[in-house]
Amino acid sequence: MNKFFQLKVILPIILGIIIGGLLFALGEYDDAPGLCAIGLSVCFILIMVGVNKTGIIKKGLLIPILLLSFAAFIALITTSILLDGEFGDKPWYSAFGFVIALILLLVGLLRIRIFRKSKS
Repeated sequence: MNKFFQLKVILPIILGIIIGGLLFALGEYDDAPGLCAIGLSVCFILIMVGVNKTGIIKKGLLIPILLLSFAAFIALITTSILLDGEFGDKPWYSAFGFVIALILLLVGLLRIRIFRKSKS
């Protein structure tokens, strides 16, 4: 339990909550969904860095977890924007978001396979 209450663990988590919350609030105030997404991303990354410092996540798995999480996040955001009709008369623009999500997914899965092979 002592490893959870170290400065190197708590500091990124607190900074992630403060910085991410501030960016999200600024994005909501200015009606800027991109800034809200950046706030959520910064918050998530910093919290995951703090959790990684505890040793809960095996060494070498932080990057694949982040890649898979962002692949899901981008796919969901792209789907949401597509269903809202934000692309207007050019819905094929959503393919860019889906391709980026697919690339992140494939790279994350590849990194997990490399991690598993190196442990065998």
